[in-house]
Amino acid sequence: MPYLTLGATSTLPLGINPLLLLAQIINFGILFYVLQRFAFPALFKTLDERAATIRKGVEDAASAKLELERAEQQREAIINDARQKGLQAINEASAAADRVRAQMEAEARVHADEIIQQAQQRIHQEEAATRLALRQQVADLAINAASTVVGESLDGTRQRRIVEEFIVQAEKSGV
Repeated sequence: MPYLTLGATSTLPLGINPLLLLAQIINFGILFYVLQRFAFPALFKTLDERAATIRKGVEDAASAKLELERAEQQREAIINDARQKGLQAINEASAAADRVRAQMEAEARVHADEIIQQAQQRIHQEEAATRLALRQQVADLAINAASTVVGESLDGTRQRRIVEEFIVQAEKSGV
């Protein structure tokens, strides 16, 4: 078998140079060994770190999304609670206002009743005073009329007693 040199033109079928093919296979093996020994571990380490960073970022994003949803739910709960407390406060204020209004109305009624009672007492007092004054005037008129008719003068105490008896009998009979 003759020596094959690099410059040899002997080729296998399909135009493949066996010596060149062997050199390329050896070069590829050496390159693959060097890459596998030095470059691939660093590359794989970097890729793993990036994958871990991305995975952590995705997990953090998912966690942040859950936290956001939880915060949203808490916000909604707080808003609903505030609404309920607001409505409760409004209802309590309305009820308090109704109670105050009812109390004020009751106090006004009591005050009005007191005023009416005082007015009725004054009316009764004035009526009694008027009756007393009227009685005295009627007695005086009756004494004067009786004195004129009888022609003689009765003493004051006796006249007064007779007139008062007359007035009492007139009141009893409804005159």
